[in-house]
Amino acid sequence: MKASVILPTHNRAYILKDCLQHILNQSIPDYEVIVIDDASTDETPALISSLKSNNLLKHIKLEKQSGPYVARNIGIKEAKGELIILLDSDVLVHKDFVKDHVTIHQQHPNIILQGMMNYTKDVRKATFKFFYPNALYWGVLVSQNTSVKKEHFIKAGLFDESMGALIGYKDIEMGLRLKELGLKFMYAIKSCKAYHIDLPYGNKRLSEYINKNFERGRSAYFFVKKHGTKAERIARTQKILAKAKFLNTDKWVEKPSCMKFLENCIDSPIYPLFPLFRKAVKYHYRAKGIREAEMKK
Repeated sequence: MKASVILPTHNRAYILKDCLQHILNQSIPDYEVIVIDDASTDETPALISSLKSNNLLKHIKLEKQSGPYVARNIGIKEAKGELIILLDSDVLVHKDFVKDHVTIHQQHPNIILQGMMNYTKDVRKATFKFFYPNALYWGVLVSQNTSVKKEHFIKAGLFDESMGALIGYKDIEMGLRLKELGLKFMYAIKSCKAYHIDLPYGNKRLSEYINKNFERGRSAYFFVKKHGTKAERIARTQKILAKAKFLNTDKWVEKPSCMKFLENCIDSPIYPLFPLFRKAVKYHYRAKGIREAEMKK
């Protein structure tokens, strides 16, 4: 069974080199890696160009940023493999990663294989010597370490590109449709080992966090609109709206003084307070995304 690893990326040259080093050095030869560069403006194109002699690597360049799920759909269509492995460009994998995915699918033909992750802020800790997952995903498809046969993705209709924002819930929504086709979830805990490099917060990271939660709020609205109660149990849009209202976030989160406080928290003795305020910011921007999507429906 040949595998195709689908790897979208946007402006992640700082970690993409490590990601590719791991995924292009696997213990089996019969696989391909399709990197979809989603209109990167950093050193990503040069990095990929430097590796073009590697016959495992296929490169697709998008001229306009379209989001990771548009990129994944393009990659799936181009894939030559029977098995599709979805990976993120800030993930480092074990040398048996592809082999593990392929072996499990050979033993269990109609499954959604969901791998678990170890989140770390330090690339140096991604050694796999004492690997244990610290992020567990049950009953949902999370696209940074999962695999499904290409025929099932095609039959399900690929990722829904109409769900509003660039990121958020499109992988989980795909999981629901695959389950409707009769596929069962299987979980890889001791195999399919992968580290997610979750870089420490800085001012740029805080801005990304705000944007991502706004986009996830918008996507959550379309997700619930499409799948109803079972989607609401996952996205919890009403609870998000209620929490933002309870914390009265509209009155203070977007004030310059609040943003300045959060930026100062990152590098100060009061950093332990940062996660509390960060959660309030998450509720605020997700609620804002939900409300905006509802207004523009």
